[in-house]
Amino acid sequence: MKKLIIAAVVLVIMTVKAVAGPVVTIHFEIGRNSLQCAKFGICNAGVDVEWKLSTMQINDQTNELQITISKEMIAGKEEYFKGNTVTFEEAVVLSAEIQKALGSKVRISIETGTYKLIKTRSGFQINIPLNK
Repeated sequence: MKKLIIAAVVLVIMTVKAVAGPVVTIHFEIGRNSLQCAKFGICNAGVDVEWKLSTMQINDQTNELQITISKEMIAGKEEYFKGNTVTFEEAVVLSAEIQKALGSKVRISIETGTYKLIKTRSGFQINIPLNK
């Protein structure tokens, strides 16, 4: 039975990696650019190989941008992580540097709206549908 469970876990992990683009370690502040990083949003984002607090990845199967945010990163912004959703009140266009690192040939933007907030063992995940 243990071997069957281990085989199932390995299969799921391999399947997820097969349909997802590269995982890119990024740095950003939680907040809106127009409000000097106050409120909720993505502020001052960039690629950083030394920062390990958050990642972005494009899931090709679901056509979503998956953003993971560690528990450490939400310090001082806990109020936005209490419910099952988060609301972006301001559109965010990812920089060309981040888009290139993600392997995207098209502009990636997070449109204003409410998105499901998924609690994970290490923090939170937000899945943003991508326009084709």
